[in-house]
Parts: sequence; structure tokens; C-alpha cells
Amino acid sequence: MGPLRTILLLNVSNLKSALTYPYAFVQVSEIADRFGIHTVCKDLYGISKDKWEVYLQRLLENKHYDMILITLRNTDAVDVNDYSHIPKNTNYHKAVFQSSEQTLYYPIQATKRLIQILRKLTDVPLVIGGFAFSIMPERLMNYLEPDYGVIGGPDAFFEHFEDVLNQQNLNQIANLIYFQARNLQKGPFQLFPPAFRQEYTDKIIADWQSFYTRFSRENVEKSIPLEVSRGCSKNCFICSEPLVKGRKIRYRDLDVIEDEINFLRKYQLNHLFFICSELNADGNDFVMNLADRIIEINEEREDYEKVSWYGLHLMTLTADILKHIRKAGFRGTFNPLPVLSLDDPNLAANKAPQKSDDIINFFTQAKELVKEEFKHTGKKFFSLEERIFRAPQSLNSGDFVNSWNIFLGNIDATPETIHVTLKRADDVGLHQLFDSCYVNKATRIYDFMQPNKEVLEHTWSSVNGVIKNSYNELYPSFTYPPALLRHFGSADILDEFFVLVGDTYLSQKHLFEKEWNWFLASNIDPGTLLSWWKDAIKTELSFNNFTAIPEVLKFLNFLQNNPSTSNIKLLFYPTPGRRSLMNFTAHMAIQFVLFSQEQQLIPVMQFLGLPSSLKAILNLSPYKFAVKLFGLHSDRDILLDTLKENSYDKGLAVFFAKYLLYLNNTPFSPKYQIFFSQ
Repeated sequence: MGPLRTILLLNVSNLKSALTYPYAFVQVSEIADRFGIHTVCKDLYGISKDKWEVYLQRLLENKHYDMILITLRNTDAVDVNDYSHIPKNTNYHKAVFQSSEQTLYYPIQATKRLIQILRKLTDVPLVIGGFAFSIMPERLMNYLEPDYGVIGGPDAFFEHFEDVLNQQNLNQIANLIYFQARNLQKGPFQLFPPAFRQEYTDKIIADWQSFYTRFSRENVEKSIPLEVSRGCSKNCFICSEPLVKGRKIRYRDLDVIEDEINFLRKYQLNHLFFICSELNADGNDFVMNLADRIIEINEEREDYEKVSWYGLHLMTLTADILKHIRKAGFRGTFNPLPVLSLDDPNLAANKAPQKSDDIINFFTQAKELVKEEFKHTGKKFFSLEERIFRAPQSLNSGDFVNSWNIFLGNIDATPETIHVTLKRADDVGLHQLFDSCYVNKATRIYDFMQPNKEVLEHTWSSVNGVIKNSYNELYPSFTYPPALLRHFGSADILDEFFVLVGDTYLSQKHLFEKEWNWFLASNIDPGTLLSWWKDAIKTELSFNNFTAIPEVLKFLNFLQNNPSTSNIKLLFYPTPGRRSLMNFTAHMAIQFVLFSQEQQLIPVMQFLGLPSSLKAILNLSPYKFAVKLFGLHSDRDILLDTLKENSYDKGLAVFFAKYLLYLNNTPFSPKYQIFFSQ
């Protein structure tokens, strides 16, 4: 047995918006311990960069380390919104994002600075590893200039730790990359399985608890990561998992997983995130067996300590399987993996492992399961009206997040991709399942994707807060879909379109953001609305047909009994404490007035190319409304001017048309019409 060795493991790649205790600290410590090597782990998040040198100097003075390892998990935030700000009417290649360094996330550059400081303080060998490093090891070795690098798993590195220290037999050590006479050399590449024994220890948990105590006010994810499988047999264009972890899936032994779960129980850490590429990448056997094991574990536990868990999975889970794993404590989201589109040719171009039917079936089945669970538990399932009025939007979420995301910015997306996606989503009512949808609008480009010339011509990089019209893999580099850029002409218009699509045609978010008080104040005066209101309350219409919200009904009845200008003005200019009530009530009052004049509005409905029934029009989805409208009209101003010239109804016809356009978020642009063709 050789001397006891100690390594220092550092991380400076934590992301504030997803702050987590590095799982590398857990896994590397376990592997090192197999070979008698002690690990000290330090995450520098929360320490100002100008204090790194003092902090590291004290750290190195207090203990001898045989090596210093640095884990690099992320290349950047991967989300274009974290790096780009496109001013209106500006060529997106030339736009400059002005921001402080603290708001921009450059973990590669932060790691380089860390290495430079360490070089000043110590001669101890420096080793770099981690998922991000393994994506582009040669590029990062030359840029960061450590002594060694480890590509993928570090098992062989620790097994031959003494050889590395003595700089001997390096070319025989699996996954090692190093400099020899200024040239990069590599040992053989080897894939290692998940840990065959328990990773978590009392020491790791103490460190984990200390980490989260320091950042209790931050946006932290406190679920415990636990690897259950490694590798992926799929070949998705945007994913680097097979490159780093291999195409053959190696499953962790269920007994070992159970040992981990039972160990964590004594610390009341029962909320887990299972680390894997996808739980069901090679079929559903493993996830079903895992669920069965957790059901057995939970049967012996009180409710407060039952295991709940998350994990990525393909949307090929059937309703029965989803129901079974939910019984086992699965608390997965609606959107476990990025949906690229609902256009099968686009999915095929990106080598996506699921088809549009899989995606649609999964979403609809998951929503029905949520409703069933609400019914079974006796919890109230809030209607859309109640969610809009009461907010927040997560009232119905249960354990499923009531939102989803779609990667319409994948480089193969075309106008036809968007058209097919919107039409299919509308045909199955997908937008009604979600209160919000986030559209990923640009692709992070890496060398391993082998981007073609056209993609590189449209790629830009964010370099220290400045957008450069060039590709640099070491910095966040993004490409909008070239075909969509050609169609829209600029990225800022494309940005606006993606927001419109996500908020209006792929979710109901726009309804949560409507400002009906503003709409009234912008289009009519209180005296006009009062006149319409007085006529409306003479009819036999009941407020109960328009809303079930007690507070709203109460105020509508108040307006019915007290129809004065001062009271009507409350719908235009509400006091701050009643803004939510007045906003919702204003919309119901508008609908009440319009229904009272329905017969007079039929010519307007016909002119717009809509059904001759207000109820039928309001039942149209925003997408179907746009399809019908664009079938006859292409210019908003001409439409409204024509109505104004041919109406003698105190502006009700124009107001009605504006209401429908606002309600449905309908855009008028020649660039948009292609997406709303029959």
C-alpha cells in the first residue's frame, strides 16, 4: 500500500439559475476512495472572483494536496436568451449585449482564470475533467493549459494515480489526455459503468447540507442526484450524451440503488433526481423494474418519508406505464426532453427518438392522468377561468408542471415545420393543455455536430458580453434556423414570432397576460361603454352565463344596479388594490355587451369570414381564428377602416373587431400568412 494521497476537487461552473451541489463531487470522491485517495471538494460559487486568489491561497496553505482536479460540467447556459439582446431593426450579427459580468455565464473562461491563479500559487499538477470538457477535450486542453485531462470516466486515472504522479506509462492510462513536447497525446478511450457500490457518505451529505445552507436564499434545486444508468443508444443531433458516455446503456444494479435510497433516508433526503440519459431509452423494462423496487421501499415508509423522484424519459411511455411509475412516486414534468416540433420530417432530420404521435399521445395521456389523480384525491381541479382570475398559473399542476417547451429553433426548422406544428397542435387541442410554452429559438453549435457551411455563416458567438459575427466553440455560439431567417429577414422579427407562437398557439399564456382595462381605455371612452351597458342590462342575459367567479358576479351586479360614469370608469382605471378584479370584470362586461348586440353584429361576423354566432366565434382557437381571418383579409388597418366606413353603430363594429383581434392575439403580417393556410 502506497502513501495516503489527497486531492483537491474544485468547481467554478455552477449556474445561478440552476444552482446545485456538483454531482461530480459525489462520484469522483467515490471512485477516488476505491483506490485509497482522499478527496476535498470546494465549490467557489458565491466567492467573488477578485477574492479567489486569497481564498485558494488559504486553502492550499492549510493542507498538502497531491493533485488539484477541476470539474467542468457546462460549456455555457445553452440558452440563447442568456446571451443575446436583439434591438429592434438591428442586424443580429452586429448587436451588442451590454451587461455586467455577473449576469453572464462563461464557465470555460471562469475555469481558465481559476487555472491561472492556481499556477501562481502552486506547482501541484492540475487536472481538468467533466462532461463539458469531454465534449471538446483537445480544444480545451490547448485553451485551459492544465497538466492533464480526463475524457469521460476517471476510473483508470485513479487506478493509475501513482503513474500519473510519476509521469510514467501515461499512454496506457484510459481516458487520459496530456502534453508531450507540446503535442497532445491520448491514452485509449474506455467506457466505465455506474458505481457498483454506494456513492453517498456521511461526509458528502455534510458537505451537501453545508452547500445549501450557504445559498438557502438562492434558486436552488435540492433534489438528490442519483445515477441509475449511463450511456444512450439514440443519436439525437443536439445531444452529446452518447459522445461522452457511450452508445451502450449500462444500468446500475437495483440493489445498489436501493442501498443509496435507504442511506439517504436517515437524512430525510427522499426527493431524488435519477441521473440517466432517458429512463426508457431501450424500452420500458428498466423503468418498470425501478418503479417496482421503489413501490416496495415506500410500502414500508410513512407518508412523510416516501421516495419521490424525477428522471428524463422519452415520450413513449404508455398511459399504463405512466400510471404505474406515478404510483411509485414519479413526479416527472410534462416536458422531460426537448420537443423539436410536431413535424415528422423535422424530427427525422434531427434524429429524434420519438415521433409527433408519441409526443401528442404522451401529453394528452399525462393530462388525463393528472385530472384522474385530482379526482381520486378530492383536490379541486381549477378551470381556466379560475386560473386566469386567481393565478399563479400552477394551480392545476399537481406534480406536473403546467407548461412545456419546444425547440422550434433547431437548425432544420423551416416555415413548413412551423406550419405543420401549429396545425397539428391545434387539431388535437394541445394548446389547451398548457398555461405556458417556452420556445427555444436557437441552437447551440459545437464541433461534434459537424455544422455545414450555411449553419456556420449564420452562427454568432457571445464573447465577454459582446456578440461577434463568427463561430467560436469555446464561447456560447448560436444559430437561428437558416430557413426561418431567410423567411423573416431578421432575427428580431423571428424572436417576436416565436414568442407569439409559444404564448398563443402552443399554450394559453396570452390569456393570462391580457390587460382588459388598458384595452377599454385605448379603444373607447367610459361614456360610450356606459351607453352600451345600459342597453345590455335591459336584456334578459344572465351574468351567470359569463362567469362563475363570485367576486366578479358581485361587481357585475353592482354595475347593473348602479350604472354610472364614475362606476364604469373603474373598469378603465382601477385602483391598485382591485386591479386583478377589475381586469377580469372588464372582460366579462365586454362580452356581456357584445352578446346583447349579437344580432346587430352578424354582418360584421360575415364580413370577417367568421361563423354567424358569437358563441361559435369565441369557441374558435386562436389558430383557427387566424386561419379564417387570413382567408379574406391581409391588412389590419384596411379591415378596420372598411368597417368604420360602413357602420352606423357608434363604433360597436370596429370595437368588436378590435376585441376579437386582441382576444386571439392575431398578427397581421404578410410574413405570417404562410403559417395559417388551410
